[in-house]
Amino acid sequence: MDDLATRLKQVMAELGLKSSVELATFCGVSQGLVAQWFSGTTRLGPKPLKAFARTQFSLDWLTDGKLPKYRPVAVEAASDVEDAPAIIGTPRLLPVAGRVQAGEDGLLHIDDFPPEQPEGYMVWFTSCVEAYALRVRGESMSPRYLPGEFVGVDPCADVYPSDEVIVLLSDGRRMIKRLLWQRDDQACFESVNKDFQNIVVDLEEITALHLVLGHIPKSAFRPSV
Repeated sequence: MDDLATRLKQVMAELGLKSSVELATFCGVSQGLVAQWFSGTTRLGPKPLKAFARTQFSLDWLTDGKLPKYRPVAVEAASDVEDAPAIIGTPRLLPVAGRVQAGEDGLLHIDDFPPEQPEGYMVWFTSCVEAYALRVRGESMSPRYLPGEFVGVDPCADVYPSDEVIVLLSDGRRMIKRLLWQRDDQACFESVNKDFQNIVVDLEEITALHLVLGHIPKSAFRPSV
């Protein structure tokens, strides 16, 4: 009988899948849905079809019973697309601590708000209780950061090469840069704005590096709590 259940069994055999549980995992669907396929109570949807598209199977053959033009072969079930990183931390209210703009000197100019009176709050995930957010002002950091966007900052996190950071200097200056390397007694930074050259700073001049978490959607903004 050349029904969908029969064709799915052939697919499983070619892919080396031993059970409906493994088929569900391969397609990214529930075991209950796979059971419905075999019982004939539901059709293949876009999600499993997308999974099967990574193989050499004819989708027409799976859905309409047409014979494939070639013999399907077993392939790796894994996608070339990397899994998204897991969300770490708990949702917190990050105070919008200031408005940030890069100046012509490559330094940051931040209009700080009093700690007890932030501009508002951003609902975001972090394990750092000292994390905060900044609102971007002006075009000086375009196209990386656009006017009105929010960025999250984590002062607690360890910083590694290629991380974007806010650099706090002992003389009170601040910069937003990408850490390129850190060795001996110096660190090299790349500017967000490509108009500025890389700079090398003595470590003794740096009081802190705050990891930039990246963009936070505007929908996360809360004017008050």
